Amino acid sequence: MGATDPGVARGEPLGERPHLREIRAEQLTIALANLPTTLISSVMIAISGAIVLNIEGGYWWIPWWVAAVIVVAMVRGLWLLRLRSGPEATRDTEACLKQLGTFALLAGLVWSAVPLMQIGGIETMSGALTAFLMAGISAGALIQSMTLAQPGILFFTPILLATTGTFLAQGDLACGVVGANTLLLLVMMILQARRGSARFWQGEEARLSSQALARSLNESNRKLDYLANHDSLTGLPNRAAFNAELSAREAQGAALALAVVDLDNFKLINDTHGHLVGDKVLIEAAVRLSRACQPSDFIARLGGDEFAIIIDAADDGKRAEALCERVVAAMERPFVTDGIASPVGASIGLALFPQDAAELSGLFAAADMALYAAKEKGKRRVSRFDAELRVKLQRSQRIEAEIGDALADGHLNVVFQGQHDLRTGAVIGHETLIRWFHPELGAISPPEIIAAVRSADMGDRLTAFVAAEACRLLRALTHAGDTTSTVAINISPGEFLTGKPVDILLATIDRFAIRPDRFEVEVTEETIHDLTGVGAELRRLVDTGVRIAIDDFGAGHSSLVKLASLPFGRLKIDRSLIAGIDASEKNAQLIATLINLGTQLNFTVLAEGVETPAEADMLSRYGCTEVQGFHFARPVAAKEILARARDDSARVERLKRIS
Repeated sequence: MGATDPGVARGEPLGERPHLREIRAEQLTIALANLPTTLISSVMIAISGAIVLNIEGGYWWIPWWVAAVIVVAMVRGLWLLRLRSGPEATRDTEACLKQLGTFALLAGLVWSAVPLMQIGGIETMSGALTAFLMAGISAGALIQSMTLAQPGILFFTPILLATTGTFLAQGDLACGVVGANTLLLLVMMILQARRGSARFWQGEEARLSSQALARSLNESNRKLDYLANHDSLTGLPNRAAFNAELSAREAQGAALALAVVDLDNFKLINDTHGHLVGDKVLIEAAVRLSRACQPSDFIARLGGDEFAIIIDAADDGKRAEALCERVVAAMERPFVTDGIASPVGASIGLALFPQDAAELSGLFAAADMALYAAKEKGKRRVSRFDAELRVKLQRSQRIEAEIGDALADGHLNVVFQGQHDLRTGAVIGHETLIRWFHPELGAISPPEIIAAVRSADMGDRLTAFVAAEACRLLRALTHAGDTTSTVAINISPGEFLTGKPVDILLATIDRFAIRPDRFEVEVTEETIHDLTGVGAELRRLVDTGVRIAIDDFGAGHSSLVKLASLPFGRLKIDRSLIAGIDASEKNAQLIATLINLGTQLNFTVLAEGVETPAEADMLSRYGCTEVQGFHFARPVAAKEILARARDDSARVERLKRIS
């Protein structure tokens, strides 16, 4: 429609109408589709009307008028053929609509000649025929104008105006009434054409808006589905998509292999170069994985630096093994990001279905077990799941299945290893250690217990159990006369993110009425790099008086800036650095540096794993004042610690009486 088209609200800028181009193009399409019928009808009505008028009036101009109608119809038809012969995509809609209106006006002017040629001499019968003929052709134009008003109005307006003028010019009452009614008819037809066009416009707007909304919803759903099933960093399918694919493969029952890929030195890259470089390494790793695999292989990023590949294993896993070797070789090449060359490497665990697991849910556990075996063997290699690993897997699965009952039934025990002042030998604190002796599996190591607790999502239960035992010991020590020693428990960074250890610890301390400064929380060195959410939780503890210590210090890669900014009070030097320091000058110098660093940062430094007098002497020489290890005390039950505390308290009382 043009600016005067009835589909456009008065005062509304044309360019601001929604779906303007689409609706205008649809109006043109409908008008062009109706045009052949319009042209044929116009010619046929003109011929039949001419015959009747000629019989009644014998007008000389009638053949010329019919010829003019036919010529105009032919011109409009040729214009239509030329328009349809060209590509629709290049069609100028507005220009075509203007041309369509111009031709309609020309045709209307030709038709208006019939009443105009009878001005002043209209007869009763011919006048009636003329009025009927002009009203009929105008009504037909109105019907064709219900989607696009302008061409129809341009056609019938000159016709009906000419008819009105002719009858009014006759001067008698009857013709005057006919002329007035014709004028009223014109007004009504214009209004009806505009209303019809407006209704069409509104309907099309609603239809197109609905379609646009549906497309938008479909696109949004597609994007949401993509985001829900793909890793935002690498673009690979994520764990959810991996699980769905694994389930789909299980339903098919086809043999397959699962490779779990872990980047070996990724944590070091993150710690030393930052997460931006780490992200670029992950992206490049995803690219190298994709290049090593075939289109039929399903690659996913499970999280962190861990990836998985689902591989067809109809050949008993031979192609899967070859693919894994290619991946290891691809990851051997240094990753160059921002001018920084980083050696990474990859370890891969490989398991086959159904050889290594009856169900695909167990296949991942088998591949994961093989991955840890690859790392234990020196990293940068492929490890295939085997019978030995099967025994380990079955053991870990049983531990995980029974850990909940063990916690509930009191089968887990807490023991305490003393921490000593190296200068006086006095006990200054105790570290809680978890123990579990299974009647069939034997002694379950702390790492096995922790792994089972994490898998079973029972971290908060274990924290509550250990915290209660620690507070129970502190309360008993206070009653026994020891009011200064501390008790420490270990909390991993992951527990701060997945559970509520701080709430549990503070509630337990309050329940046992323990002085918070006698309670210590040990966190691993990796906590320094995982500050999101963890730093705030640690400060909650510090604000209440709880002490914080860094466990296994020196085994990782700490940022000194972050180390100095966090609320730590004690550094515990990892036992791997203590072993053999009396025989290794390099280790001794490293220990001296760490002790000096802690002192400069106002941290108390405690050395773990001290097992010989020579190690104790060397630590004393370098200024270490606090130690823990078998040379001083082995882990014992709380009752032994309490008995010793009572003995010490009684000895002090005797000395007081003697003095």
